[in-house]
Amino acid sequence: MSDKPEIRVTSSPFLAKADGITNDRKAIQQAIDYVYSLGGGTVILDGGKTFLSTGIVIKSNVTLFFEDNAVLLQSPLKEDYVKPVGDAYEPYTPVIGHNYSETIKWSHTWYKNYPFIFAPEGSHHFKISGNGTLRMSECTDPEKLVRTCPIGFYRVHDFEISDITINNYHGYAMMPFTCKNGLFKNLKIFEWSFGNGDGICMMNCQNMRVTGCKMYTGDDSVYIFSSYRDPRAGEWWSSDEPQPSINIEIDHNDLESNHCKAFGMILWGIDCPDLEKVEVRNLYIHDNHFKTMGNWLFNPYTTNPAPHPVTHVRFENNVIDAIESNFFETEISDMNLFRSMRQMHNGDFKDGRVYWLISGDGITIHRGENPYAEFNCTESGVSLYQGLYIKAAEKCIFFVTGKTDGCTLRMFVKEQQTGKTVVEKEFCCTEKQRTELLFNVPSDGNYHVGIESTSAGCAEIYETEFTGNIDTGTDYNRITKQGGKIIYYYD
Repeated sequence: MSDKPEIRVTSSPFLAKADGITNDRKAIQQAIDYVYSLGGGTVILDGGKTFLSTGIVIKSNVTLFFEDNAVLLQSPLKEDYVKPVGDAYEPYTPVIGHNYSETIKWSHTWYKNYPFIFAPEGSHHFKISGNGTLRMSECTDPEKLVRTCPIGFYRVHDFEISDITINNYHGYAMMPFTCKNGLFKNLKIFEWSFGNGDGICMMNCQNMRVTGCKMYTGDDSVYIFSSYRDPRAGEWWSSDEPQPSINIEIDHNDLESNHCKAFGMILWGIDCPDLEKVEVRNLYIHDNHFKTMGNWLFNPYTTNPAPHPVTHVRFENNVIDAIESNFFETEISDMNLFRSMRQMHNGDFKDGRVYWLISGDGITIHRGENPYAEFNCTESGVSLYQGLYIKAAEKCIFFVTGKTDGCTLRMFVKEQQTGKTVVEKEFCCTEKQRTELLFNVPSDGNYHVGIESTSAGCAEIYETEFTGNIDTGTDYNRITKQGGKIIYYYD
């Protein structure tokens, strides 16, 4: 048994009415604040009751628990809305309608309005769970509607959202922005209204998992969003100081979008001067059903045409009914099942680690005026590489410029799936030198191209270059099913 308090919002002294008519925000918030003041615990919404409310602020170490069939219902009255100011709550006037600006594309009002359930910056170890429903307000006129995200956070960590249902929503269902260590589990999201009914928008997030969720959304269902200086930023969030989107697992979900992507990436961080802060890295996507999959590559807020860095994406045991062509146009270093990118990026290390993968200990990438990769290894097999899709018909050359302390390094090309070496070449040079490896691969496929240690020693790699592989055909001409498995035809 936990020694943490469990408080019902209908109990004294909070006395929520739970009649679906009276605004219970104050009672719910007082219960949360009380439990928080005790160091944490659980605030319970009684089963079978409906609690009318507006902006609720969840706190660190607090669980908001929905008993069976408990409903938290959004108030439609704009005079009911409050925002957190320090430890207090002040009234504010929410923006009404769909968009708030005629000059900013997709300037949706829920980017400005505070989320229905909100966690302030720095909040941690909180939970929203239970077999209940978060239902947004009914309205027949979308221009009179207070559109707010049902659940949204900014710069919080170690949290869980599980088992609840979100319906009748009219914006994005969940907006975790620049967060760490989050779990979204067994959620049901459906019944959007008036368009833009996205599911879970993970912007600049790390160490996240979305598992066991079922969604039928009006727009993109689950996506990884890399953003920098998004002009739509409101009072409660910003992407001016982003963090990379890394270590994200999407598994055992059933996702369907009414007209857009059930799963994908929105890659809009390319203007960031430090691309390591917007890189998408280490995605594990497995055992899902996606009705559609694709990426958003067009960024309406920039003219920069450069590709956005994405590194190491694993797909396993998914059923994907349809894939948009923009997914195949994304430059991804080291992706299984589908084709990785065709050419190396960041061969001079000016953008730090982006696009590169490191296996083992002892490799450091130095930035600055003269960037380079340093090998300071105590054993063999420590490697630095990129994952490329290479055509068998193409003659390729891998160039490396560097020097060693007398130790030997090895240039290599390996099959991605088996790790089998296709071709290799050792080099040892105490003065800066350019070495080339000329090769063909035995069959079209994904390969690792890079440098590895052969023994203990130190070395500096200043530049790499990959040439050849110029056949740019990347389209999947046919997608079909055989025995329940999705087959992608390249010819």
